[in-house]
Parts: sequence; C-alpha cells; structure tokens
Amino acid sequence: MIVGMDGEFNLNKWNDRDSILNQRVCKIESKNENITNNNYLFHLLIPLFKKIESETSGSTVKHLSAKAINNISIPIPPLPIQQEIVRILDTFTDLDAELQAELEARKKQYEHYRNQLLNFEGKEVEWKTLGEVGKVCMCKRVMKHETNSSGEIPFYKIGTFGNEANAYISRELYDEYKKKFSFPSKGDILISASGTIGRRVIYDDKPAYFQDSNIIWLSLTNNMLLNKYLYYIYETIEWPVEGGTIKRLYNDNFKKIKIPIPPLSEQERIVTILDKFEALLNKDLPAEIAARCKQYEYYREKLLTFEPPVS
Repeated sequence: MIVGMDGEFNLNKWNDRDSILNQRVCKIESKNENITNNNYLFHLLIPLFKKIESETSGSTVKHLSAKAINNISIPIPPLPIQQEIVRILDTFTDLDAELQAELEARKKQYEHYRNQLLNFEGKEVEWKTLGEVGKVCMCKRVMKHETNSSGEIPFYKIGTFGNEANAYISRELYDEYKKKFSFPSKGDILISASGTIGRRVIYDDKPAYFQDSNIIWLSLTNNMLLNKYLYYIYETIEWPVEGGTIKRLYNDNFKKIKIPIPPLSEQERIVTILDKFEALLNKDLPAEIAARCKQYEYYREKLLTFEPPVS
C-alpha cells in the first residue's frame, strides 16, 4: 500500500510493482506476511492516517515524515484473526466498489437515454428560441457591504451556486428586493451565466437570493413548455460563451438559442423517464453508497479496537 506524504495523507492499495514511486509517496508493506497480513494493515492504517492528518499543524500544505510513520504503534493479533477481520471488511469494500461501478454504468445509461429522448432530428417538432418562450430574468444586484458571513437568508454567488452559501443578506433586504424586483418562482430553472456555464438549480421556493447577471433564469411566458423539460434540455445545449479567462453567457446570446418543443404530453413522458434516472444517480445510489461506507466504518472500528496490554 502507498500513502501520500504531502497534503492529504490518503492510503491506497498498490500492486504495480513495476512503477516508480515519487519521493513524497511512501510504500508500506509487511516484513513478514506470516506475522502481519498486508490487507489487515491497510484497513488498520486508514483511520490512523486520517487522525494524524487532522492533528498535524503547520503550513498550508501538511507534511508527513518517514520517522513519524515508523513510530506508529499498531496491534498485531494472531494471523487467523487478522485474516477473518480482512474477510469481513473486504466484504464491505467489495460491495462499495460494486455500487460505484453501478453508479458509473447508470450515468452512461442516463446519458444514452437522455440523448436519444432529446434528439428530434428528422422529426416533426416545433423549434423556438428561448427568447420566444420566456423572459430572461435575474435578481437585483446586492452590494458587498450588504452581505455578511452569517445570517438568515443565503446569498448564492457564482462560486457557491449549487453548493453551500458562504454569504447572507438580511431578511429586510430580501423581502424588499423580492417584492420590488425580479425573483424566481418555484420550479424555475436557475443557471450559471459566468465561469462554469449552464450549472442548473431548480428553485425550491426556500428563502434565498442569487447574484445578479451571473445567475439567470427563463421566466416562461406561455404554456407550451415545462420547466422540468427545460431543465433537461439545458444539459444538451452547447452554450455560446464569450470572454477570456472568465467565460460569460450574455442574455442576447442566451435568447437566440433554439430548442425543440414537442407536445406537452411528450415533454411529460420524457421528464418522467429522466427523473427516474436522476433520482437513481443523485439520491438512491449515493445514499446506498454512503450507508455502506458508514457500515464499513462501524465494523472497522469494532473489529480493530483492541484493549491495551496490562503492564
């Protein structure tokens, strides 16, 4: 097994004996496998290195020395016990690997069906520009001095859009701007128009505010388009971006984008199929993987906790 000695001290299995290791990567293996099982060492050392990393102080980049590794004391039960511990814990890691593989396979399956369902080439379907089916909207500009690092109403900037907010505005400012200016309705599809273009968030009607011009949405002006259908269509668009280091999607370019608009019944069918895939990819399988990881950690702690010898 190998462990990186700079930054994060991640432990990984390593079987490629023909490769050359970097000088800041340490290889750990048993001197005598009749005494210490290598896979037992692997399961044992994972939490130890995480603990060492959390306790290592110093500069921005943490460093681990070979001396520190050599000084780690570990329990060594009889080999049959080590082998049984490995058998039990490998069952969980093997299951995790299977679930990860299934997740990757499902992602490819989702992309296949999405591309197939949203490909209307050669079909009789109406095409309209985004500007013809809706109005491009954004929130009122919030100045830096109006934000705080904590508070009641999350303020999402382009860097935190789709993740956790790190800025907040007051309830008073939120109520005022929501009443006076453009604000998304529940179900509207917010997208990033700067940096990584086209990141999508479905507005869930919870109190939140969004950075002007960098985060936009299309407020539909007729009943010919479903927001959730638009959500999936956005994923297939090649965005007409401009700019140098920081890319931008300008409103005029956004409004000119043409999309296929099948009958509402067909939109609903497409959404139903893709929703099932998305639930599997973003909820069901990740939840199953997280549960198996917790189960592994629980049994690893139980199996690898030994009473210290009585002196």
